[in-house]
Amino acid sequence: MSFGDHLEELRSRLILALVGVVLAAGVCLAFGRQILELVCQPLLFVQAANDLRPSLQVLSPTTAFLTYLKVGVLAGVILAMPWVLYQIWRFVESGLYRHERRFVVALAPASVALFVLGVLFLYFLVLPTVLHFFVNFNKSFGPPDLAPTLFQRLIVPAEIESPPPPAPFDTLKLSLLQEDPESPADGDAWVNTTTRRLIIKTATGIWSAALEPGGASPTMQSQFALDFYVSFVLILALAFGIAFETPVVVFFLAWSGIVSVANMAQGRRYVLLGSVVLAAVLTPPDVISQVLLAGPMYLLFELGLWVARTVAPGEHRPVT
Repeated sequence: MSFGDHLEELRSRLILALVGVVLAAGVCLAFGRQILELVCQPLLFVQAANDLRPSLQVLSPTTAFLTYLKVGVLAGVILAMPWVLYQIWRFVESGLYRHERRFVVALAPASVALFVLGVLFLYFLVLPTVLHFFVNFNKSFGPPDLAPTLFQRLIVPAEIESPPPPAPFDTLKLSLLQEDPESPADGDAWVNTTTRRLIIKTATGIWSAALEPGGASPTMQSQFALDFYVSFVLILALAFGIAFETPVVVFFLAWSGIVSVANMAQGRRYVLLGSVVLAAVLTPPDVISQVLLAGPMYLLFELGLWVARTVAPGEHRPVT
C-alpha cells in the first residue's frame, strides 16, 4: 500500500473505532443504573464487612446525574475497547504481507482476551484488596482524648462537663432479627442484624438508624463521594485493561524485528522501572494499587518474552 492508502486506511479505522465507542456509550447509558450498582458493589461489600454503613455520599445536587453520565461514557469506552483493539490490528494487518497476517489473526483475539482479563483482575482481586486496606487504615484512627491541656484551659476556662450517665432501661428489650417483619404494628422496634439498623414502625411510616459496633465511632469515617469513587474505579479498569496488553506488545515487537528478544531481556531493569513509573501515572496516588498494577505488568512482560521465544523463534520479520 502507498502512504496515501495507509492514511486512508487509518482514517477509516479511526472512524469505525469512534462509532463503536459512541454505540457502546449509548448502550451503557441505557443500563447506567445497573452499571453504577455494579461499580459500587465492591465498596459497599467492604464497608458492610468492616461493620460500616454501606453508603456513598452525594455532595451536590447534580452529582448523581453527572456521575450517571460519566459511568455511561467511561463504561462505553471500556466496553468498546475490544472493538477498538480489533480496528488497530486491522490497520496493522494492512501493512503486512499475506503470509505474515496469520500472526494478526492470533494476536487480535489475544488482545481482546487480555483486556477483559485485566478488567476482571481489577474488579475481583485488586479493587476489594485496595478498598479493604484503606477502610481498615481509616478505622485505625480512634477518637482522640478530649481532656483539655493547660493552655486550652487558659483559652477556654470553662470545664468540659461530661454528661451524666444514662439511666438504666431494665425493661427495654429489642428483638434481633435477620429480616424485617412483614407487617409490624405501630410502636414495634427491632434491630436488623443483617443491615445493622435500628428500625421503629410508626403511624406515619418506618424510621431507621444505622448502628456501629463498639462504644465510639472512629474519627475517620470511610464514607466516600460517589463521583470520586466512580472515577477511581473506571479509570483503574481502563488502566488495567491496557496494561494487560503487555505480552501482545512484547511478542509483536520481537516478531516484527523492531526489538529483538535478547535486547528486551537485557533491558529487564529498565522495563521494571518503566512498569513502576507507568503504574504511578495510570493509577491514583496510592502505593497499593500501583504495586498491584506494576507487578502484573512486569510478569506479563516476561510472559511475552517466553511466548516470543517459543512460538516464533525463527520468524522475526520486519513489518513492511
